[in-house]
Amino acid sequence: MQSSTTYQELSTSYSSQIRNLFLAPEDVGVKEEMRSGSAVPLQALVERAETLADTSQQLGEATATYLSDDTVPTSQQEAAEMKLLAQAIAELETAQALLESAEEAKRDAERGKTPVGTDEPSRGVKVNPRVQSSIEQSAIIVETPLEAGVTLLSLDDNRRSGLPSDLAGAKANLKSTVESSLRSICKDTGRVGWRAINDLLLMDTATIRQGIAFVSKDAAQLIDQIMEGVGSFILRLVKTAIRLLGQAYNWIRAILGQEIEEEARKQVGGWLGELKQDGSEESLFGKLIPQIYKTAAIQSELQTWLESTQAQVTQVNQATEVVDSLAKRHQAKAKQVERLLTVMAFMKKIPALKMPQGQVIVAAVTLGVSCYVLYLGNDHIRDGHVVLNERFSFRIPDRVVGVRETVQQALGDVEPPVSPATTG
Repeated sequence: MQSSTTYQELSTSYSSQIRNLFLAPEDVGVKEEMRSGSAVPLQALVERAETLADTSQQLGEATATYLSDDTVPTSQQEAAEMKLLAQAIAELETAQALLESAEEAKRDAERGKTPVGTDEPSRGVKVNPRVQSSIEQSAIIVETPLEAGVTLLSLDDNRRSGLPSDLAGAKANLKSTVESSLRSICKDTGRVGWRAINDLLLMDTATIRQGIAFVSKDAAQLIDQIMEGVGSFILRLVKTAIRLLGQAYNWIRAILGQEIEEEARKQVGGWLGELKQDGSEESLFGKLIPQIYKTAAIQSELQTWLESTQAQVTQVNQATEVVDSLAKRHQAKAKQVERLLTVMAFMKKIPALKMPQGQVIVAAVTLGVSCYVLYLGNDHIRDGHVVLNERFSFRIPDRVVGVRETVQQALGDVEPPVSPATTG
């Protein structure tokens, strides 16, 4: 693993490169309100994009090592997870913009708008302001030090005010907070998960099968099939875009662990077949999520722990604060997943990705996101490297002390005092 200083330098370099990617040379390093708004020449864009792809690979691989190292604090692992997700979003946005630029440059060449003796169009490339804004959001997360932990999620760290000072009130408040947090996590999982699954249901079965078997190295083999007969600058742009797509997919895999993600993709692929046959809709991610995560069992355990615990008011209130923050942290991550799915929706409109080969890449990324959504909800609710339940055939990582584990540690693990009558 790299030193924290080297890693931070790499993170800062990546953020700077992706922010400046679509800026005209004279606008690099200039405040937004002072920029000329000029387009970046195609050759400059190609060279910057290739450098960015190299930096992206280095950064993504370095971030992934924090997830696989058990000596790294869980707060930093959670931050690393968020960084990989942000990097994947930024690279999907960038790949989309590069492919659109390549399509436009190709049309210019076909219309004879390319100067004699070169394959670079006369006009430069401008990026959609929405894309630049999204890239900026991701860059902020990527460049924030790992040591900042969950502050990457832009959450207010204010403690809840007005916590009960009596034990009965503290217990009632904890019970209410657990119930509301479980509902919130299940609701977010159902909403975001169904959005990903619904996108997959619109694809044909053959594409899904290829997406299940897809590995990032396959992306390079699709380039010649996606574009033929283009000039060297345009081809380099397409190659870099496809490489960034493959790397974004790798960062999603790294969050779960590659072997786990492969098993999860197969499982989700099987569910898709069932859904297409029986015509089910949001029930899998809506009505069944609480059953999958066994939230009713957690609430039953909570009642038992509340009745038998010897924990004091302070301990109970601390558990309430942590449980409340778990729901907020999950919500913040779910919103990042929604950002990613929004990018994917835009990408599917690009001609190159409408082709069967491009659809395979889209399917693979969406499958990986579906698996991540399921993992994310479970990690914030339950504890340990568990099999999600009988509907799942794979084990998942454990990077967050979930609702159940938080409450158990605060209440269930507290030993009752020894009665004077039993002492020697």
